[in-house]
Amino acid sequence: MGSLIKAYQNVLQRRPFITSAVSSFTLFAAGDVIAQQLVEKNGIKGHDWVRTARLGLYGGLIFTPVVLPWYRVIDRVSFASKPASIAAKVVLDQFLFAPFAVGLFFTSTTLMEGKTLDDVKAKLDKSYVSTVKANWMLFVPFQTINMGFVPLQHRLLAVNVISLFWNTYLSLASAAGTEPPKQSIEKKGEEIKVVV
Repeated sequence: MGSLIKAYQNVLQRRPFITSAVSSFTLFAAGDVIAQQLVEKNGIKGHDWVRTARLGLYGGLIFTPVVLPWYRVIDRVSFASKPASIAAKVVLDQFLFAPFAVGLFFTSTTLMEGKTLDDVKAKLDKSYVSTVKANWMLFVPFQTINMGFVPLQHRLLAVNVISLFWNTYLSLASAAGTEPPKQSIEKKGEEIKVVV
């Protein structure tokens, strides 16, 4: 395992953009596979491989070129106090960049499906606010750790790893146009059971 990490670090130093783009592609696509197989239970025959490719392409070709320069910009934020520097970076990342990134995700993936700008607006009206709020619940604490302790060159990878679960959520939100259901009702004979 140590040699794999060392090899990754060497490739990342030599080709930071390509390495980050491939990592993002892989983990965004993996998030969609988890969404389709473990949550939606589509099975291999019912798997939408175009959707998986679309999410992977978004991660590698749209998300990475936007996030890498952003991390370099906010890494320059510095105060005399390390906690103040970390807090400022997290505030910038989560309250300036994250709302933009969520909008970019829904806009890009909707257009990649061949839909119209009216469809983009409908998707944003349905999913944007709840997705930004869900993002804050996960990423404010995570980015506090990431910005405080993870070296700049590894921050995107750290985000991509935690994003495996986030990408599953995004895939479900993008595919359904709404948040994944919080509960469902199953009726068996006369018994009604609420599953949360």
